[in-house]
Amino acid sequence: MKPRLALFACALALAATALPAAANAPGAAKTTVAAPKDDPVAQRIDAIVTAGYERPAQAIATLEAMRRDPGLSAAADQRAVLLGMGLVEAQTGHAARASTIAEQLLASAVEDPQGRWMAASNLVRAALAENAGQLDVAAALAQSALPALHAGCPGGPPAASAPAPECDYRAAWRVLAILEGRALSQGLSVTVQSMAQSALVLAEWAADARRRIANLGSLALAAQVRGERERAQQLVQQARRLANDSDDQALQARVSNVEARLANMQGDRRAGLRHLEEALALAVLAQAPRLEAMLLNNLSDAYARLDRPADALRAADRALVIVRRHNDVRNERVLLNNAGIAKIGLGRLAEGKRDLAELLELWQRSGETGRQVGTLQEFGEALAAAGDARGALELYHRERALSAEVMSANRSIALKEMQSRNDADARQRDIELLARDNALKTEALASRDLQQRIWWLLAAVMLLAIVLVVILYRRVRDTHARLAASHVQLQAQSERDPLTNLANRRHFHAVMSRLCSSGGFDGALLLVDIDHFKRVNDVSGHAAGDQVLIEVARRLNEAVRSDDLVVRWGGEEFLILAPRAAPEQAEQMAARVLRIIGQTPVTVGAQALRVTASIGYARFPLPPYGAEVPWEQAVNLADMALYTAKNQGRNRAVGIASSTAATREALHDIESDFDRAWRDGRVTLLQTPGPDLRETLHAA
Repeated sequence: MKPRLALFACALALAATALPAAANAPGAAKTTVAAPKDDPVAQRIDAIVTAGYERPAQAIATLEAMRRDPGLSAAADQRAVLLGMGLVEAQTGHAARASTIAEQLLASAVEDPQGRWMAASNLVRAALAENAGQLDVAAALAQSALPALHAGCPGGPPAASAPAPECDYRAAWRVLAILEGRALSQGLSVTVQSMAQSALVLAEWAADARRRIANLGSLALAAQVRGERERAQQLVQQARRLANDSDDQALQARVSNVEARLANMQGDRRAGLRHLEEALALAVLAQAPRLEAMLLNNLSDAYARLDRPADALRAADRALVIVRRHNDVRNERVLLNNAGIAKIGLGRLAEGKRDLAELLELWQRSGETGRQVGTLQEFGEALAAAGDARGALELYHRERALSAEVMSANRSIALKEMQSRNDADARQRDIELLARDNALKTEALASRDLQQRIWWLLAAVMLLAIVLVVILYRRVRDTHARLAASHVQLQAQSERDPLTNLANRRHFHAVMSRLCSSGGFDGALLLVDIDHFKRVNDVSGHAAGDQVLIEVARRLNEAVRSDDLVVRWGGEEFLILAPRAAPEQAEQMAARVLRIIGQTPVTVGAQALRVTASIGYARFPLPPYGAEVPWEQAVNLADMALYTAKNQGRNRAVGIASSTAATREALHDIESDFDRAWRDGRVTLLQTPGPDLRETLHAA
């Protein structure tokens, strides 16, 4: 296979475990941040997480024991242990366990002004998405975590709170590695080099040899791509010296892998194969099966390029056993590609085509159209070389059609952006014309008023007439004031809910018409539904139900910010509009609403009623594509999330974190069958549980 993730494959395949770079690296940032303190707890957690890449069960057991240790009481240490557990579970593909840990981290984010608990939660989710091959989602989550984790570090942003936090360079380095991987998948070589260089600054500052080796490898390959062969050799030699000094066979194997990549890029495939075989032998001695699988993957590709399909298939089959055992979805797809092409090279065309069908289904499920195009190209070339001209022609036509779809989609997006700009210009011209027209009308009205005043003055010859005119004028003014006040009062009454005194749908529609007059909706929407409200009316009476609605409305007003709007949407359903909410604030607000409604009973007479709520929410436009969403469609999507929350058992919030939909039409497809879109991975949901009623009852 010609790996599409390829030029820096070795540096990124193990970025989570082989971690940054050299003092004389080009463009290394100079920093005045003090050198890191020697923190034995952080070092121990880092060593356990590194070992967990190969032996996850043992690492999780060790971290769980650390977490229960009463001596580990510092909040930063507890966060580091939870983050380590989440990263181990994520890189092993244990989605449910990793998500649970991310929720635990998020639960502690409320009292954290520095935002590191929430950033750690997003980092776990990003690592999980990365392992599943959802690189767009991973990059969006990593980008949201970067400011908080990078604060206080060399090259990082200034701290948002005082005192400035200490640099958690390991977490910041991991975020940069995820962003580097996404840039690599998109072919953005400049961004790849920038991320690797930023990570290198952190590793050098912390004197972290493993991370330096990983970044040196990435930068060496980037230098070779730019044609700087001598610079590439200097960087890989630095990595080789660091690896040899460490006496770590796994690190030495990784450096050999970089040397193989450089040799292949320089056209010396025999030397590349020799380096790969040396690296594989070192990985076997180091008892590092996942590293062994990655090297077998590269060997399979090397054997295929040297026209040794049997050896390529054996290497791919050995590696597939390992990556499936570790739930490594990304590398499984690459190996399926290699194995299928090797089978075609051996004349086993039917088997190779079955592998192709399975691989295309995986790419389609994850929405990676570019990967489908590359796979069709490679298998088409393999079939043509095997003499199956008809099969190769069929794949060629499929690849051309898919490429045309991609080009058409890109063209449509560009046209929509151009149309949007033209519409905005036209609206601006209309506004200017209307302003001129209003100015002319104002001048005409002023002129007419002046004429009337002149006539009154001329007519007011006598003092009595002047007095009468004044009296009449005052009466008219008072009447107009009363009418205006009545009009304002009637309008306010028509836009308020009489029971809860909240805004009603009519007021919400008027607000949204103003907010979204120039395009799609930008902000957060939360739909809140009181759980089992009919039971309250049936058991305690409608008067008690009204009291519950009034109290819930009061609590909702306490839970939101001063700029947010709480709406009585209908019955026991409420809507919260947060037009200026940041992406991470929607999830925080949902958790706060769940807590403030469900934590304290509602007192109705002598009764204490337990009330919980289900919430569906989203922050628009949805990442990572940011497709424009009309506010009506935004409400529908939040309602879909609410429906999912109620189906999942109520007393929880379900939020739409991201969507693969790049257009409004794609969002309509998701609306038409939301559950299927969720199951297919076209929508990523966040779940936040409400307060545990058993715990609140016990506390009461």
